[in-house]
Amino acid sequence: MDRGRRHTSRRALTTRVISLVSIVTLVACVRPTNPTDGLAWAYPSGAETAFGKPLGPGPFHMPGSPLTLTAAQIEEADGPIDWYPADHPPAPAIVRGPAASGTTPCAECHAFNGGGYPASADLAGLPAVYIVEQVKAFRSGDRRSAQPGQPNTAAMIKAARSVTPQELDEAAAYFASLPRKPWSRVVETKTAPRTIPDKYGWLNPAPGGGTEAVGDRIVELSDDIQRAFLNDDHVTLTDYVPPGAVARGAVIAATGGAAGIPCSACHGPELRGTEIAPPLAAHPAAYVARTLWDIRVDARRGPSVAQMQRSAKTLSPAEIRDVAAYLASLKP
Repeated sequence: MDRGRRHTSRRALTTRVISLVSIVTLVACVRPTNPTDGLAWAYPSGAETAFGKPLGPGPFHMPGSPLTLTAAQIEEADGPIDWYPADHPPAPAIVRGPAASGTTPCAECHAFNGGGYPASADLAGLPAVYIVEQVKAFRSGDRRSAQPGQPNTAAMIKAARSVTPQELDEAAAYFASLPRKPWSRVVETKTAPRTIPDKYGWLNPAPGGGTEAVGDRIVELSDDIQRAFLNDDHVTLTDYVPPGAVARGAVIAATGGAAGIPCSACHGPELRGTEIAPPLAAHPAAYVARTLWDIRVDARRGPSVAQMQRSAKTLSPAEIRDVAAYLASLKP
């Protein structure tokens, strides 16, 4: 090989090596994106939880309940405590526990009145066919959380894979029969109680109290977290939202934002749902925001959310926050 050809070969090799090094360097510098970036406030995540801490000896009594129980009675129960049995029709075993399939009783997370607890869905009055469809979506992988490893979603996926068809139909019929009631209130404010994130995906009041700026978030807190931990489904939530959020959200809901599809087109003129579409009115704001974001980033897929994807993908994080605040402010 003459000197000219050797020089050309070395130059070509050097160019390839430099290109390869550049690619490797670029890949090493690119960090994986967090799918909740932009709406991280809706996915609280902490190292510890206040849930399950020692109750003390008791006895425990909830306002308006006919029951008074010791800590031992609560801990030895076969399922969640039904503090207000007169509030609802008889619950099937899959709801009250123990379920024949061994599935975690539905009321453990969604309450006997269907209202749920912090970070869990409000199921009361949802169409039975919609409830069944969503459980199947958890089972198939079409529904998950934008936040990988989110404990509540992982628990729901596990339940969806163990529940029997009969149990699922019974649970869906039960929750569909329940009346919708107000479970949260919306407060427009610049400050809210100081909080710390819980391991299971909600906010707890910070030790020592105090306040903090709401900023561009929604701060969702149980009005009595200790009673909620004891499965008292009369406990409500408060959504602290930025000033003006409700009015801005009302415009987005009415116009459909950039997609131009008003919420009422699918969810009814008063946003209280139809035979196949779930109600939007009066759902807690943080849950609505997570739902929209999950759809926006393709954590939820399938025919039932195809129409929603068109709308959700055009909404900015601020628009999602505001429309969630508006929907939470409505009467059920």
